[in-house]
Amino acid sequence: MVKQFINSVFNSNSYVIHNDKDAILIDVGDFTPIQQYLDSQGLALRAVFITHTHYDHIYGVPELMQRYPHLPIYTSEFGKQAFGTPKWNFSRYHDQTICIISDNIISLHHNDIISPCDDMKLRVLATPGHDESCLSFICGDSLFTGDSYIPGVKVIATFPRSDKELANVWYGKLAEISQSYDLYPGHGPAVITATDL
Repeated sequence: MVKQFINSVFNSNSYVIHNDKDAILIDVGDFTPIQQYLDSQGLALRAVFITHTHYDHIYGVPELMQRYPHLPIYTSEFGKQAFGTPKWNFSRYHDQTICIISDNIISLHHNDIISPCDDMKLRVLATPGHDESCLSFICGDSLFTGDSYIPGVKVIATFPRSDKELANVWYGKLAEISQSYDLYPGHGPAVITATDL
């Protein structure tokens, strides 16, 4: 099951993926409602996966780390660096500065497969363009694209660590891939299509 949370900063999305007992989290915005949901469902949080390290997708990580100090947080290699660099994660432009250097932050690479719990597997797609840190994730029938692909929305590729050409390439690839999956982007509504194929 996938539960969507719309966050207060720029209406970014966070997602809890879970079975009857275990859960993983895609991006971390407003942490309190996420924790309330986990508690209400009796779920054990096993891992966090970050689509990219822009502020609106990670600002809940410090609070999460206080609650779960040993929880693995997966991001790209550049994302790991950006967690420790407020200029790169854009937190220096907000009220909350994020500078996290931790062994709990683990680098992922293209085509890695991660099994955070018994019956969940995530395949990693490195999808840079919007930001150098961008990753997308395939989990079962679901595709999580962060800001690399939002249907009908042009990818913003004007940030210092953006690449317009790569952004366009991955937008096209993810649009094609998404035809075979339920799509959960970084902003806006989910697009549930897999059951209709």
